Amino acid sequence: MMTLTLLNQIQSHVTLSQHETTEFIQYLINPECHTQDKVKLLQAFTNKSIQQKELTYIVKSLIHTMYSTQPEYKGSICVCGTGGDKSNSFNISTTVSFVVASADVPVIKHGNKSITSNSGSTDLLQQLHIPTTKVANVAKQVSKTHLAFISAMESYPIMKYIQPIRKLIHEPTIFNIVGPLINPFKLDYQVMGVYDASQLSMIIKTMKDLGRRRGIVLHGANRMDEATLSGDNEIYELHEDGTISHYVLNARDYGIAHANNIELQGGTPEENKNITIDILSGKDHSPKRNVVVLNAALALYISNRVDSIKKGVDLAKDLIDSGKALKQYQLMKGE
Repeated sequence: MMTLTLLNQIQSHVTLSQHETTEFIQYLINPECHTQDKVKLLQAFTNKSIQQKELTYIVKSLIHTMYSTQPEYKGSICVCGTGGDKSNSFNISTTVSFVVASADVPVIKHGNKSITSNSGSTDLLQQLHIPTTKVANVAKQVSKTHLAFISAMESYPIMKYIQPIRKLIHEPTIFNIVGPLINPFKLDYQVMGVYDASQLSMIIKTMKDLGRRRGIVLHGANRMDEATLSGDNEIYELHEDGTISHYVLNARDYGIAHANNIELQGGTPEENKNITIDILSGKDHSPKRNVVVLNAALALYISNRVDSIKKGVDLAKDLIDSGKALKQYQLMKGE
């Protein structure tokens, strides 16, 4: 039976305590609780204005259901978007991961099957014939290839109780925001794209609460969850000293041509596979390549591989043009 006290608190827009957010999560992952009651609870939470500490509590609660002590890998980064922007873009952050890893940056990408788009990261990986890595094997994989893909359904099997509820709610929920933050590894660095600009300040503070050394949370121009080429991208940056700065970034300031978001659209997992391979192999010189270069530049910058975004752009282009990004893909395939 649903806890009516918790539901009433959420419907009354009361800020939940750490104990109450844990109760909220425990209810959603309890297989004995009725699906419709879970939907009602999650819908109520989706309708309420979430507070920053609630986000931190929910993220930590989910992590600690599976990992009482998070594993670590020195210098690791994840590049991930929340989804939910309805742009139907190709798998930008997954493609970016190959480019960044080819610069010897340890990338531990946490991804999922599609919920709000045609092709999630694990859908693409299946088409690329690249297996996901179990959490226990990630350190070995990253030391060998600089890149590991973790399936959220493998790292958090409890999510199988939440996934069906999310699909019954036809709008982004708190789990779109939470997903990129619950990487099993205690990351040093993170770049996270968000579909909703109003959430940026809250998320960057939660990233700080999670112990990230540096991080970027961004909202792409014209409502995308990646940095785009169509205008000013809103950025919140967490610095090494714990301070947070806020600025806008326009691709044209870095010598990258303007393009509308519609030019970044993908399709089925198979179509997205072809897009990714064409970019990594240097065949594609369209806006799709340019958006990968821009987002890779942010990751190379935030992980201290370069000391400016401009140098990140130059390095990302070189990694593709020199063939290193394609070699990274071939390495992951075992070629």
